[in-house]
Amino acid sequence: MQYLGLLIVIAAWFIIVGIIYLLRHFGVNVPVKVYYGVFIMLRDEELVKEVIAPLGNLLRKVPGWLIILLTVGLFSISMFVIVPIPLIIMSINAWGLPSMLYLMSKNLVLMIIAMTHKLSPMETVERGFTPLAPLIPGVTVSLYTFIYIIVAIGIGILLHELAHGAVSSRYGIRIKSGGAFALLFLAFGGFVEIDEEELRNRGTLVRLAVYSSGVFMNIVLAYIAVALVELASLSPSLTRSLLGTTIVYVANSTDIALRSGYIITAVNNHPVASIYSLISILNSVGSSNVTLTVFNPANGTVFNEVLSTGNLSMALLGYSALYINPWGIVVESSSFYNLMFWIYTLNLTLALLNAFPAYPLDGGQFLETLLTKVIRDQALRGKVMIAISVVLWSLIGLTLYYTLITGLYRLI
Repeated sequence: MQYLGLLIVIAAWFIIVGIIYLLRHFGVNVPVKVYYGVFIMLRDEELVKEVIAPLGNLLRKVPGWLIILLTVGLFSISMFVIVPIPLIIMSINAWGLPSMLYLMSKNLVLMIIAMTHKLSPMETVERGFTPLAPLIPGVTVSLYTFIYIIVAIGIGILLHELAHGAVSSRYGIRIKSGGAFALLFLAFGGFVEIDEEELRNRGTLVRLAVYSSGVFMNIVLAYIAVALVELASLSPSLTRSLLGTTIVYVANSTDIALRSGYIITAVNNHPVASIYSLISILNSVGSSNVTLTVFNPANGTVFNEVLSTGNLSMALLGYSALYINPWGIVVESSSFYNLMFWIYTLNLTLALLNAFPAYPLDGGQFLETLLTKVIRDQALRGKVMIAISVVLWSLIGLTLYYTLITGLYRLI
């Protein structure tokens, strides 16, 4: 049963591929190409005229120096220091995650310490190891969660590539075409085909702005997701309809007034946006009683329920559900929050990854452009970048390997 979700996703993929072949058999012009039944690509030159060029014209109203300052500045910080995105959507009081370069370097040191001192996987995590694992439906994430991931990553990649195209167009660099691709619903991507010769002939700052623009857009999208959740939490009516945690299971033996379908909107008058804010609030109250504000959507009533927090324990069930003992209930984040959470999380991930200074990522192109001032010989510069890329990708590979063999992927 563990791989049932993965099998369903693959079956759905081949149904779609079959429909494409069937439509073509009947003479319908389907604007996609299918390669070996597992890879689908859409390439559209009209995208440049209808979407990217107008966006480039709009950006011409913004001073060039401001575009360069925002995109290059934010990218540089994200590559070497920290991706400056608030973690409040997960109820963590911090402003951003350390750069991927820092995280992977730290992971290498911690893996060496773990092997030499025979630390357990959990002890390694407690010392700061950051696990990595691919999001595979039915294996590392549920099929239910994977639906949100498909939508969120589609939005993130599409706007990431549109940002590259729009900034290129703003500086008069020709865009050949644009499109998207997918592999078995397990890997997605978008692309904007920029005239590389024209780009190479532009100034260093313009090239850096083009490479930085995608990560800039991902960071903006993450901020938008945070802002929408925060705005919804300001209104009790919006919290009830868009946020809160819905009770999906109540143990038969429970003697509390909570029932399946009720929505917990606040604890001790602190608004509850998701299971993560619920965890944070309950962890902060100690052993005293708490007052839950509960909304019954069946009749629109709101009531308070006072519960003891003695011997309280909580266990996450995937990314969106939480079991609370001894209350004997399972609560789940709302669909709105789940979508915002994954738009936030995956855009943060795209920013982290694309700022990584290795080929073929934006960070690799960014670093190579910086190296043109130091290493004039293009062939030598290419060899240096390949060597750097091999080392850095090896760090990610080692982290993935350690995460999988130790079972730490279950914590993600």
